[in-house]
Amino acid sequence: MMSVERSSQRCELHAAADLLATLDERLIEHLTVDDSRTFVLYNEAILDLTVSDGDLCAARSFTIGLQGFAQRVSDPDPESVITALCRDLTASIDTKQR
Repeated sequence: MMSVERSSQRCELHAAADLLATLDERLIEHLTVDDSRTFVLYNEAILDLTVSDGDLCAARSFTIGLQGFAQRVSDPDPESVITALCRDLTASIDTKQR
């Protein structure tokens, strides 16, 4: 894997939501580590999603951190990928909760 600067972003939800179900519904691959952490494969990146309030099945806030990119990514943009995943998840959750 290519060496890239580590970045992270905190994401807040209006109400507790099931992040694992949301990832599955969005067809986003992930590997659950424990009740509050999963690794996510998204846009050629490996991201570390860690819940800071609740757990993966009832999260109110979480942090997404970059672990790395696939070797074929020639110009990685960590902030853009992290922000895109946060927006993708929060938008999907907000739509379901209405």
